[in-house]
Amino acid sequence: MDDRVSKRDLVLAPSEYAYMQDVTKGVVKTYTGPTVINPTAQERPVVFNPTSKRFEPCGLEEAVQQIAIAPEGFYLVLKNPSVRNDHPTPGGVHPGPDLEVGRKINITGPCAFALWPGQIVKLVQGHHLRSNQYLLVRVYNEEEARKNWATAVVKPATEGAAEAPVSRVPADLTVGKLLIIKGTDVSFYIPPTGVGVVTDENNHYVRDALTLERLEYCILVDQNGKKRYERGPQVVFPEPTETFIVKEGHRKFKALELNEIQGLHIKIIAPYKDEQGRAYSEGDELFITGKETAIYFPREEHSLVRYDGREKHFAVAIPAGEARYVMNRKSGEIRMAAGPLMLLPNPVDEIIVRRILSDRECATWYPGNEEALAYNRALRAMANETPGARAGVISEGDYQRAQAPGAKAAAVPAAQAVAAGVGAARERAASAGDTVDRVSQFNQPRTLVFNTKFEGVPAISVWVGYALMIVDKKGNRRVEVGPKNLLLAYDESFEVIELSTGKPKSTDKLLRTVFLRVLNNKVSDICEVETADHVRVRLEYSLRVNFTDDPMRWFEVENYVKFLCDHVRSVLKGVVKRISVDQFYRQSVDVIRDTILGVPAEGGGRTGMKFKENGMHVTDVEVLGVTIGDENIARLLNLAQHEAVESNIALQRANRALEATQRQEDINRQTAEAKAQTSRRLSELGVEEAENKQRVQLAHLIGEIKALVEQKKVAEARAEAVGVEHTAGLERDRTAAAIRYEISEGEQALRLAALKAEVEATVARFEAAQGGFSEALLALSNHEVLVKIAEAMSVQQFIGGKNLTDVIAKVFEGTPLSNILGRVLDGKALTGPKSDAT
Repeated sequence: MDDRVSKRDLVLAPSEYAYMQDVTKGVVKTYTGPTVINPTAQERPVVFNPTSKRFEPCGLEEAVQQIAIAPEGFYLVLKNPSVRNDHPTPGGVHPGPDLEVGRKINITGPCAFALWPGQIVKLVQGHHLRSNQYLLVRVYNEEEARKNWATAVVKPATEGAAEAPVSRVPADLTVGKLLIIKGTDVSFYIPPTGVGVVTDENNHYVRDALTLERLEYCILVDQNGKKRYERGPQVVFPEPTETFIVKEGHRKFKALELNEIQGLHIKIIAPYKDEQGRAYSEGDELFITGKETAIYFPREEHSLVRYDGREKHFAVAIPAGEARYVMNRKSGEIRMAAGPLMLLPNPVDEIIVRRILSDRECATWYPGNEEALAYNRALRAMANETPGARAGVISEGDYQRAQAPGAKAAAVPAAQAVAAGVGAARERAASAGDTVDRVSQFNQPRTLVFNTKFEGVPAISVWVGYALMIVDKKGNRRVEVGPKNLLLAYDESFEVIELSTGKPKSTDKLLRTVFLRVLNNKVSDICEVETADHVRVRLEYSLRVNFTDDPMRWFEVENYVKFLCDHVRSVLKGVVKRISVDQFYRQSVDVIRDTILGVPAEGGGRTGMKFKENGMHVTDVEVLGVTIGDENIARLLNLAQHEAVESNIALQRANRALEATQRQEDINRQTAEAKAQTSRRLSELGVEEAENKQRVQLAHLIGEIKALVEQKKVAEARAEAVGVEHTAGLERDRTAAAIRYEISEGEQALRLAALKAEVEATVARFEAAQGGFSEALLALSNHEVLVKIAEAMSVQQFIGGKNLTDVIAKVFEGTPLSNILGRVLDGKALTGPKSDAT
């Protein structure tokens, strides 16, 4: 139990108070310290619960309460003030007065007082504001606010300012009116009665304004739905009815940075005029790129159009040799944008589309390319399965949405990765302005089917020696010869040719292709012919074919291989039919080449076989094999051939032996000649070496002589320099001696003049002292005088710096001669009267 509670007595300190209730009447009294409470049987201690607004019984110790204290810089919000606007005085017992229940007043510190029963008080620290902070205050009593407005504690934020704007009474102080107290105007604020500070969602009085740096902006929305866009650098204070738009926990946002390959699709939602005076109507659409707007700040008339959640449009990188199809969304016209180019289509009017190739086109345009075949099949599946996709047309958005989540990066081309917009999440967080989300689905109209490939435009690399024919839907044709990279317009395709295959060539299995080999094309074939003596011979050969003349004729024959082989077979059969087997076997290669290529001309060249139908020209033929069908005839021909070969081999062996002997003798002769030439050359080199040694010795002697001559010149120059220096030294000594002599003569003359002047002065003094001189001599006979003279003439006196005059004056001091000597020294004896010698 508290020490101050004794025998049911309660001692209250000066800063304490307590409530006691009369249980018979219900009256609550206030006891303020310092005092002692002696409760009677009819009294009980109570406390006022501000939450339930009721008096609750308690113990004596619990009834003790601290008075309300507000130091400087604080204020009290008192609810239910007394009608008399007073407070319990210290050290007494006070019955409860009438209260203005429901009323609230602000009391500025410093102050301290006890509370009447039923009063509620709240201590609030004065509001210190930085330049980027503000207060939101609400008028809860218009009359009190207008009457007490001047009692508000306001310290201007600027030193020396006359008054802050908030010090002036606003015209509108309607109950519920919200006002903003800005930290740029006020650094400290305590509201008057009738005005209360509104706390934020975190129960804080002081709110932070929004500090915008450069390239930052914020959006404020009013209660009427009107938005206000502010851009930095500045401190943004909201109006009382405005709130900041918060997106993903942020109140300020970065301006959208654009370059020449980025753009924004803008929808105009309200008419306005820009800084250049251009007028825009509601519903217009713009495409802004970095060329005209490097930094984009949203405005209230703009609404960003998003596609699949993305705001920025990125250019598609089209390397050299590639292209993209761009379709006009309004007219349906499709153009081809060829690289090198950074393609940034205007989404208001244009869209990038892709083509789909059929399996047949993949096989002929890209033979053996399984990846191209699989890709185009996947595109067809996307076009058929994607809900709302354009029939037969695959746009970039359709393709990206059809990609399964987590698809491999290799499946997306590099140019498409640029268009995808790296950092899409950052873009979505970058803008909090009005946006219009558009889906890519629509009711499918009647549309043409575009057969396309990767990235929209099929790119065909035509190699060296190949050609293709391109045809379009208008009937135009052209031939392209490699090396070249071809880009097809959306209505163009390649002419397909069919070629016979196998040996001998036949139409049983045709090769379908769009590539025509026009240079060094090789066509192999087998032909069976019959000689004049009815022997069947099988020929195997390879033809080298070029295409010349007008390229438009090259594709006139659909199967040029069959056309060529049939003609060559017919010609060979006709020629061989007129020759015997023996003659043909010995000259088979010449016969075949002469038949196909023609007989060599005088220069050795052959005309070859030309076909005017398609410009085909056979320039060479290689005979790969000649096989006789009858084995017996083939054996006889081989035997005759073997005998001829043996005879030729024997003759060649003898010729090789003769050539070896001749070669050996030639080598021996050349060896002897080389040795003699070497000996002669050694003698010449010895003579040259001796001559060179003599030249070297002579050069050494000449160099030594030149060195001695130069040394002599150097010695003579040194001797001459020494003589000059000696002469100059003697002249300097002579001049110095003359100067010293002149100085000595001057000093001697000065000393003589000084001695002469001193002698003359002494003589003059003694002449003046002739009167009384005899008395002085008598004085000199005195022994004491002689002693003084001796002392005065001592060496110490001269060393002490005293002259002869001083010594004489000291000697005759106190003698009869002192007066005479004084006159002599003062010069008075020369003019004064003669004194008596008494």
